[in-house]
Amino acid sequence: MSTNINLLLLRDEGSLKRKERIKILTFAGVASLIGVGLTSLIIFILIQIINPESIKKEQENVLKRMSQLQSRQAKLFVLNNRVENIDKILKIRKDMSKITSGLLAKIPSQLSIYDFEVDDNSVIITGQSGSLWVIGEFINNFTDMVHKKEIIKSLTLNSLVLDENKNVYQVSIKSEL
Repeated sequence: MSTNINLLLLRDEGSLKRKERIKILTFAGVASLIGVGLTSLIIFILIQIINPESIKKEQENVLKRMSQLQSRQAKLFVLNNRVENIDKILKIRKDMSKITSGLLAKIPSQLSIYDFEVDDNSVIITGQSGSLWVIGEFINNFTDMVHKKEIIKSLTLNSLVLDENKNVYQVSIKSEL
């Protein structure tokens, strides 16, 4: 066994100087913190004593700016709400340009259309032609659309009339979207 083991700490002058420096720096830090706090408090109290109205004016200015921002915030909230509601409506709403272009593509070129009404639920098309074959093609095209469930759900033939004065056939159909 070794008899040279010493469990006591040696106190040399270097470690004592370091500890003393750390105490001095800690004291200086705390003293400067307390000094800054006291200086701020004294300045605040002096401002209150010398000119108490300036703080009230500053407070009123801040409140005015806050109220202006609140009105802007309310306007922004209303606008965002409207935009969200419009977006919801646009998602629900049917694309009428797609519907009309799809329907017009199925109308034969020899059929003259003189009434084309589209609303949210139905389409009414009225046209005329000199040939029953063209009107038959028109009705067949729309019947195929109903069977394929492309744009329209149902098809009703409202009228099929021969105008003897003009020698043309007039047809009117109603389709449910």
